[in-house]
Amino acid sequence: MSLIKMILANIQATKELKRIEKVPEHNTICEKISDSAKLYSTHQDAICWTKQFLMSLEWKRYEEVCMEYLRIKNCYANVTCMGADGGIDIKIADSNGVVFAIGQCKAWNKPIGVNLIRELYGVMAADKIKHGIFLTTSEFSKEALEFAKGKNLLLIDSDELITLINGLDDINKRRIDLIATAGDYKTPTCVRCNVKMVRRMAKSGKNAGGEFWGCTNYPKCKNTMQIRQQR
Repeated sequence: MSLIKMILANIQATKELKRIEKVPEHNTICEKISDSAKLYSTHQDAICWTKQFLMSLEWKRYEEVCMEYLRIKNCYANVTCMGADGGIDIKIADSNGVVFAIGQCKAWNKPIGVNLIRELYGVMAADKIKHGIFLTTSEFSKEALEFAKGKNLLLIDSDELITLINGLDDINKRRIDLIATAGDYKTPTCVRCNVKMVRRMAKSGKNAGGEFWGCTNYPKCKNTMQIRQQR
């Protein structure tokens, strides 16, 4: 079931919602962009979204982009918790405030396995939520896709999200672009302190000499993150 069909099945009062149409073939020009100097198209400096650009977003900014896209589609979407790994990131309600879907965002560069999809489905069952949406900067494993078949689970990988965003009208496309690129959108945010992290180098141990992201509140906060490699 497509995203819009799923939403229309739950929000009867949103007549202004329009079906998402496939992006025209001319958007293949976006796929040819290979460096950051060419991220912008000639249409009023609108970003031509590519995998490279999507992967440049830190996890929290990616989550905000996903949430804003849902809001553009007239969903009342709000972040429910902080956390780059684990937990339900987004709750989606109808115009009456009734939650009908939960969403999980993963800014990963490795395939999403079936266990994560099972976990989302389990939360749906436990909380009696009808629909689940899983969005990722990566892709889904074959097992994950098989598990989602026949269930109210919508799996959106990097290719589909890029297609959906590039297919927005000019006003909403610009709205997404501005949220994506405001301020420092590349440096990851600490999941505990909600502050930007800094690059550090391991001085000892098996990873000695290797770089990682560390919280600026160290030693009070010892949270770290791996430096994500661009695909």
